[in-house]
Amino acid sequence: MTNKKFAFESDEVSIALMLTPALGDLVLARKIFDALIKLAPNCLIDIISYNEPAKIYIKAFYGDSKNLNKIINLQNVSEEFFQNYDAALSVSTAHAILIEHVNVQRIKLMSPTLFESIIKLDAYNKENVYPFMHSNFFSYHLRLRNVMLARILNKTCYEILSCEGALPISEDTGKIPLLSGYKSHFDSLGLKKYITIYSNIERDNMPPKIKTWSIHYLREYVSLLKKRLPQIEIIQCGGGGDIKVDNADRHYLGVDLELTKHILANSLLHVGCEGGLIHLATALGTKCLVLFGSSHAPFQSYPQNINLVSDVCNSCMYISDGGDSRTCLRGAKEPPCMLSHTPQHVCEVTCTCLQHLDLKNKA
Repeated sequence: MTNKKFAFESDEVSIALMLTPALGDLVLARKIFDALIKLAPNCLIDIISYNEPAKIYIKAFYGDSKNLNKIINLQNVSEEFFQNYDAALSVSTAHAILIEHVNVQRIKLMSPTLFESIIKLDAYNKENVYPFMHSNFFSYHLRLRNVMLARILNKTCYEILSCEGALPISEDTGKIPLLSGYKSHFDSLGLKKYITIYSNIERDNMPPKIKTWSIHYLREYVSLLKKRLPQIEIIQCGGGGDIKVDNADRHYLGVDLELTKHILANSLLHVGCEGGLIHLATALGTKCLVLFGSSHAPFQSYPQNINLVSDVCNSCMYISDGGDSRTCLRGAKEPPCMLSHTPQHVCEVTCTCLQHLDLKNKA
């Protein structure tokens, strides 16, 4: 990755890609990044970063690619700036890929394959995306539409991102790299047989998101699993602001993201509710046990994972506010969907899964 020139200052196909800042969204968007490279193998891509945390994620998830040219702060970008690129695309939180600019003549000449893909993408957007853009609640309405479409067509979020085949996106694309320079740091931890968990609950005065598992359930789950599988360490990963699961064996909260990646990649199983670390662990090749409540499982799950869906109530996430709501639509203090995932049942599923795995680190 160079810090000297913008991609449009080169002789290669230049692409600007503006991505949303959430960790899970940036993991998923690696599929779009890889699709663009497949369409134009020699392209140079400048990624627009919303903030400093997003820049760290981008370096960690895209930094292995020779096609990543530069990470640019959003504050330094104007609408006219995109006119310099052969193609400028932005990815919204609604899983829509918007075309900000295309240099038609140059793209058609330099990369006919990418040109044809952009034509298909524009046709898809005219039918499925642009009609929503006049709404004051564009992102909310489009996300709800995509989730309902996925339910009807039995599609996942990454299949929706392919825009009916406009981009070559599949389950196998979007793998996240491990930087070898951090392996010695990981090895120094002395981790052997372990699983990883995360709470996804912030340590503040806000009520937790309704898609999260109760901290009390998490602690009980850890206690039960220790009794059943005392030879397996339980490692908590997450951000520095996450609530600590006190009875876990070790806690790596807010540590260097590259170290977190190595810990997740070598975990026998990653357990938690649907969220950013589930997407990251899956992209690193680690099997996950995912607890679904308000999140829509067919849309936000991966078939290689163990996806537990509440049979009490589920899939309400985008109905009220289009995001990670903190208020249960049933008015319950604790969402019944997540309470239906009892520590006893999740422990039993974990044990069954680990019995079918070779209990050795993958490192």
